[in-house]
Amino acid sequence: MQGHTDVALDSEGHQQADRIAARLCCCDRKPTAVYCSDLKRARATAEAVANRLGLEVIIRHQLRETMLGDWEGLTQAEIVARGDSELLRLYREDSYRNRPPNAETMDSVWQRLTAAGAEIRSQHRGEAIAIVGHGGSLRALICEALDAPITSMKHIWLSNASLSVVEETYPAEDRKFLRVSLINDTSHLSATLS
Repeated sequence: MQGHTDVALDSEGHQQADRIAARLCCCDRKPTAVYCSDLKRARATAEAVANRLGLEVIIRHQLRETMLGDWEGLTQAEIVARGDSELLRLYREDSYRNRPPNAETMDSVWQRLTAAGAEIRSQHRGEAIAIVGHGGSLRALICEALDAPITSMKHIWLSNASLSVVEETYPAEDRKFLRVSLINDTSHLSATLS
């Protein structure tokens, strides 16, 4: 369980970061800003993207992964050894209601990430923006775009260095609409890109 534990990317992670950076440089609408959480693994990926685009990384701690309390940095075996095997089983069935001891609540995650997403969108209306986050943080933003509750996160899978696209449109001047046009695309991880 990583959560807020600040681990660096390994060599495979750096290769994946280079691949997503190359992919974003090939887009018709290249990002004009790159945001990321303050954790090393997200920063390294964001820096790979920003460097290719000639941009600076904008760090927002609100984009962090879900804080997993006493399970941070533990393996499944270590969680079981500390006597939390039943809670781990329940957590895997319903992570909204069954949280690790001293973990951030899912309602807190939702509030933190939807506020961060709204702030970023308000500063970059009409622009293409790259947000480099984590499985939990990005799934929360996708749930918001789908107008789905935070409990829907368990139905979304995001691979490392995958590309998802959320579009903000304005069908009326006073109304915005979010839609997901791509989710968990990893084609760039095996394709040949320049």
